[in-house]
Amino acid sequence: VTGLTQDSLYNILGVCQSIQRYKTAEQEMREARDKALQADKLKSAFLANMSHEIRTPLNAIVGFSDLLSDTSNFTEEEVTQFIATINKNCGLLLALINDILDLSKLESNTYTLNLSDVPISQLCHSTLASVEHRAQPGVRLLLDEPPNASSLVLRTDAARLRQILTNFLTNACKYTEKGNIILAYCRKAGKWEFSVSDTGCGIPADKVETVFERFEKLDNFKQGTGLGLNICRRIANLVRGQVYVDTSYTNGARFIFVHPVLS
Repeated sequence: VTGLTQDSLYNILGVCQSIQRYKTAEQEMREARDKALQADKLKSAFLANMSHEIRTPLNAIVGFSDLLSDTSNFTEEEVTQFIATINKNCGLLLALINDILDLSKLESNTYTLNLSDVPISQLCHSTLASVEHRAQPGVRLLLDEPPNASSLVLRTDAARLRQILTNFLTNACKYTEKGNIILAYCRKAGKWEFSVSDTGCGIPADKVETVFERFEKLDNFKQGTGLGLNICRRIANLVRGQVYVDTSYTNGARFIFVHPVLS
């Protein structure tokens, strides 16, 4: 080394820097390739799930619509049942499309919040009423709220808060065959805490985070896309809040949404 000229040292240093830049570029290319492969897998999973989830309600809608083309062979009760089935599957299809659109907006960072002062009790009562028909026979939907509930107001996006609570309640209705489903809220540690507790089958310990991933469902035979809870967590992140499963609750499942006080 001592025998090298200054120019030679500069040349060696330049080569070393070039090698380092090459290694850095190579690593970046590998990471980009891995991300592209992961994105391709997610796209394939998305298309596979969506094709199945869209086809299921569409088949029901088309099938029962064909039956209604000639009602002379059916009783009035059967016709009423056919119409109810069509309406139910139209609702499922609409919910699926809304989930896809919401997920697209969230992933492209074009999802905006419309903040206003929202009467909490009124929103919770109407949200419960909107999912009553989803509850299984004998399951009670209850609301647990503070004594001064009528005067409580939260600055939030009413539609997004309703969306999170509706997703919580809908999941609870799917997996609760008896007992109660309780929507509750309270002010705790300077934040608002909303929760939905049920007396259903509960969530295995190894699934408490998995259920928030896209297309993940506890039971693949249950209707739904597996997008709802993922969207809930993304919306919570928008308001700098939290969505998680209360692992200390042992009577079923309990989902919590912590909403900060927004200015």
